[in-house]
Amino acid sequence: METAPAPTAESQAQTAESRRPAAESQSLWASRRLYLPTIVIAGLAAWLSYHGWTALAQTGVARSFDAGRYNLAGPVVLGFVLTVCVLEQVFPAQRRPLLARGHLLDFCYAVFYALLVIPLVVLLGAGFSGLLARLAPWLVLPRASGVPGWCFVGLAVLGIDAVDWLTHLANHRLTALWRLHAVHHSQEELSILTTYRAHPLVHVSFLLSAVPVLAVADNTATPAVVLTAYACLGALPHANVRWTYGKLGRIFISPAYHRIHHSATGRLDINLGTVFAIWDVLSRRALFPAPDKDKNTVIETGLSGRPIPVEQAGPRPRLGRTMLTQLAEPFISTRTETR
Repeated sequence: METAPAPTAESQAQTAESRRPAAESQSLWASRRLYLPTIVIAGLAAWLSYHGWTALAQTGVARSFDAGRYNLAGPVVLGFVLTVCVLEQVFPAQRRPLLARGHLLDFCYAVFYALLVIPLVVLLGAGFSGLLARLAPWLVLPRASGVPGWCFVGLAVLGIDAVDWLTHLANHRLTALWRLHAVHHSQEELSILTTYRAHPLVHVSFLLSAVPVLAVADNTATPAVVLTAYACLGALPHANVRWTYGKLGRIFISPAYHRIHHSATGRLDINLGTVFAIWDVLSRRALFPAPDKDKNTVIETGLSGRPIPVEQAGPRPRLGRTMLTQLAEPFISTRTETR
């Protein structure tokens, strides 16, 4: 009876090599599990959006969407962004072509923001505000007839900025929130358009900024023009310019100050402010740009090691694929990252 010849070392190596792709494929498939925290956040967003739609149905959902677009992406905001885009080309912190890959993808995110994200923000805001009004009516400050309305508007703006700071800190400290916020930090060619590079679900965490607006509601309505101005001032720090604002840079967030926050060294929880630097200063998380810094030295931005796909990788930009991958990435648990 013939026996099979003993396998040689060469045949064993060939067999192992033939099995490796299958093993790697199985390992990759096993690693691409759904990331439960993102699923939960998506479910919360859907629930709040449903209640927001119900609340707005009486006044007109489409009208509310149009009002949201006018306030957050209307003529004033568009004119402001275009003006800053021109200034970025004239006085750049880092020289980039106008049609650089990063700028093009950020433009795609800006269009996505105007068409789809703003309606989502409107629905989330309506649903969350209604929930607050029912469950926490004590948040609303009692009416003070002797206090001018502009005092309450100023209080609301400071409150919004403080809550945004706390939420931003949470986005950097909590991995479940960072997975969504990391999309914003992936930009390696920072510009004012980077303001709109954000995962839609990240707006769930920033819903707490509705609390200050609700708190002053019985005394005054926060004017839409104030919210529009705040949106512009919050976008300006992303501009690709060297502005430090001089002494005012100790109060307001400047592009040079915020660029440090976006530096490619990693997941930084410094310089977290949106408009005012006071919260960073009080928490000792403020790192101001050195006034005598070499003007030829520019802080590189992005995420070290590129833990999520970016448009700068590869011979072609593949903007659509990159954007879809960035939006899908927080739903899977393949990426690991150390702080």
